[in-house]
Order: sequence, then C-alpha cells, then structure tokens
Amino acid sequence: MKHIIYSLYFVLIIMMGTSCQKDDYLQYDSNYASLRFIYSVSGNDSIIYSFALHPDSEEGIVEVPFRLIGVASSVNRVVGVEIMPSVTTAKENDNFVVESCELPANAIEGTLKVLVKKTDNLDTKDLSVVLRLCENKNFAAAPIGEDTYKIVLTNQLTEPTGWPFGEYSRVKHQFVIKVTGVATDYNKWNTSDRIYYTSVLVNALYEYNKEHPGEPLTDENGLLVTF
Repeated sequence: MKHIIYSLYFVLIIMMGTSCQKDDYLQYDSNYASLRFIYSVSGNDSIIYSFALHPDSEEGIVEVPFRLIGVASSVNRVVGVEIMPSVTTAKENDNFVVESCELPANAIEGTLKVLVKKTDNLDTKDLSVVLRLCENKNFAAAPIGEDTYKIVLTNQLTEPTGWPFGEYSRVKHQFVIKVTGVATDYNKWNTSDRIYYTSVLVNALYEYNKEHPGEPLTDENGLLVTF
C-alpha cells in the first residue's frame, strides 16, 4: 500500500512540474515587445507646458519618456503613437506636431518629442493634447493605464519644476521674474544660488512694501507674499 501511495505521489509531482513548465512556456515569449509611458514619481500622467515661462519663444519641445516591456532589439523600432481626438482640444499642426519616434537599438527607454506652438488663443484658454501608445508591427498594445499621456498648453504662469520659494502663486512668480529675470529652471540652482536669490527677493519685497504703505504685496488668493 505504501509503495502505491509513494508511486502516486511521485507521479503527481512530475505532473505538477510538467504543468508549471508548460505554463511558464506559454507565459514567456522572447519576441514579445510593448511600451508604456513613464509617469512621474507621484504617478502624474500629464505635463503642463507654459509659454509664460518662455516669453521669448514661439515654439518649444515637450519630451515624454517611455519604457520597453520585453527584450531589447539590435535594430531601431518605430513607435506607434496616436492622437485621441475626443479629449484633445489643441489643433494638430497649428498648436502641436508629434514628431516621428523610434526606440533606439539595444535601448529599453526612449523619448517621444512633441513640438508645441504658441498661439493667440492660449491667452484666453488652455489647450490639451492627449496621446496614446498604439499597436504596430513592432509593438503590442501598451498596458491599459500606462498607455496615455496628456500635454496641457497654456500662456499662464504655472508652478515650474524645482520652485524653491515656498507656497506658489502667480503674483509671487511674477515678482520673482521681475526681480531676478529668471522664470524657470530653478531646479538647476545649487544651495548657494537659492540662498543668494532668496536674500535678493526678501530685500526687494521689503522695498516694495515700504513704497506701498498699507498695501503690501498680496497674491491672487489675497495672501501676503513672503519669501
């Protein structure tokens, strides 16, 4: 009886091992390749491009990163991208142009570049471009939830990357630009730069408030501007 039980147990183990190997074979495909957008650490799947931060520019480039799912290839592969018209309010060619894109050979990450253009209608409303990674001869469809990316175009001041001056407001930002001449790229400042410019702004704000007795600088929310 024991011999029969041991034999059945041995057969069962072999069957389980065979089943696992078969499942692994079905799940693994060295030829499979797809792409997904790389979102921010906070999971944000959009970016705001403000021409107010680039007052001397009529055009700009928005770079949207993506990552390979699968095995790298020894050749460049064209990336499939489509515009989602139902949620895109910007007009192709007038407001933006999606540049042709490839995942370079042997790479696992790439960048989709979108040329954005400043137009008069951005003074009254923001416009959006929603892009989706789509299936083509090189890549399978991207995973749902990681396949779309939104670009918001505006001519209003927005909080730039690396904003170092505490609570953000447009009025404070305008004051910073007026005093320092710097509208963006604050993340490139080192500690000494931040200390220096903060000191300059504190002094400038003191002089402003002194010249406007009873009317200290307040932001669009009615809060006192401080540094």
